[in-house]
Amino acid sequence: MKNLAFIRLLHRQGIEQSLLPEPLSFTSVLTFHDAVEMFLIVTAEHLGAVVKDRDPFIKRFFEGLHPSSFADGVELQGQYGIKRLNDLRSGFKHTAGFPGPVTIADMKADTAHFFEENTPRVFGLAFDDIDLAAVVQHDQTRTYLKRAAQLDSEGNRLEAMSTLAVAFEQLMTDQANDADAPRGLSVYSFGKRLSGRGLRADQLESFLYEPDHASRRGTPVGIVWAREHTQTRDATQALQEGMRLMVLGVDFHQYQRFTQLTPGVSWDYSKSEVTPIFAVEPGYAPNREEFEFCRQFVITVALRITEINARAVPPSWR
Repeated sequence: MKNLAFIRLLHRQGIEQSLLPEPLSFTSVLTFHDAVEMFLIVTAEHLGAVVKDRDPFIKRFFEGLHPSSFADGVELQGQYGIKRLNDLRSGFKHTAGFPGPVTIADMKADTAHFFEENTPRVFGLAFDDIDLAAVVQHDQTRTYLKRAAQLDSEGNRLEAMSTLAVAFEQLMTDQANDADAPRGLSVYSFGKRLSGRGLRADQLESFLYEPDHASRRGTPVGIVWAREHTQTRDATQALQEGMRLMVLGVDFHQYQRFTQLTPGVSWDYSKSEVTPIFAVEPGYAPNREEFEFCRQFVITVALRITEINARAVPPSWR
């Protein structure tokens, strides 16, 4: 399942690349081809087939895995679309034959058709049913992702989106904390994470705006300070979050869309167990595509954090 999850992840990456403006969209051709080729390799391994490396790409798999060539083989669909993709990839990579927007759209459709037709034939499940959470190494995040998918399949998209919001919050909090570092904060923390539940400006004003004489109202100094304090706090919180995302290599525009689509999260510390509190706008009703985008975003962030942590070299004295 992990191999299939990575293939689906690669395919989604190709789709995202195809939506970029030219020439950034050109690389989608390479990504689509990589996803298809990996699927065919995994198929050969799954069936126990041995394909000839020196054969041309199409012959190697579509003929090499056919029942006429291999007793336990399968008749794969979409051969002509994948041949066009292979030819396009070769032309782009070896002769700088840049694809146009219509060609990229055709390749996206051919690749989607290939996966939708052949995944059930080979592995007995729909391509959309491959769980991308399988590639996430964070146990807690993976649990959240699976829970969100289950909730969405049950028709509870609001709670599913809330679960994804919590998953992201937990990922970022865990990355900012480091028990072995000074003050328990990692180099990615940029200070202790500011709470989103600080006092509002009007609450501070009520404390600071006191009369200097019983017969008249107080001076406005307290009000000015309260407003400046809350504005500074809010700006610092936004900058802190932006810096953490930047050093992790997370696409800020995708993050912005994620925060717009998911409920706002705050935390209730008044009970024995800290519980999340969610806030949504009236009429909040995300669709399936928006749910999938948010789930994919959390997976991407989790994978990025795993990559960064794997490259981290601890000091020699630890």
